[in-house]
Amino acid sequence: MNKMIKGSIAGATGVALLMGGFGTYALWSDSENLAANGVQSGELTIDTTAGEWDDVNSAAANDWNGATDKMVPGDKVSYTQTFTVNGEGKNLRGTITLGAQNLTSGFGAGNLVRTVAVDVSGAGAADITKVDDSNFTFASPFDTATLTAVVTYEFKSSVTDTTDQNKAASVPAVNFVIAQS
Repeated sequence: MNKMIKGSIAGATGVALLMGGFGTYALWSDSENLAANGVQSGELTIDTTAGEWDDVNSAAANDWNGATDKMVPGDKVSYTQTFTVNGEGKNLRGTITLGAQNLTSGFGAGNLVRTVAVDVSGAGAADITKVDDSNFTFASPFDTATLTAVVTYEFKSSVTDTTDQNKAASVPAVNFVIAQS
């Protein structure tokens, strides 16, 4: 056979082998996507509404005007204000603290007494521990709860004669601070 024919046969055979083998040569592979998940942050907030004055000596509700009404010995008036707190986050821990309240008064010593009482209620109340009327702690997320602060002022009935007439007291704002620890 002629070298040319042998070369052509060999070339055709090579081309046929290459074409036939082209589709059969493979390495297996597969792929999957990593799920696109996000992260979210929680929140720690405190909001308040306007408070209300009340003459504790009267059966009527919210019947004291702190700007115009004047106390006499034996009177008790209260100011009630609510605070909504929200704490969301897996490992959230912290405190809720009533800030220092200094009453500046021209009244005689012990004649005007102020007390503060705070209660917690709402869906998240079970997760908030009351340490005292000024301090609360939480060791887990608590969703939403309500703190109700009642500040009571009592003008002692034991005050007689003209003692403490036309006196004034500076009524401090109630200030709660919520913080993560």
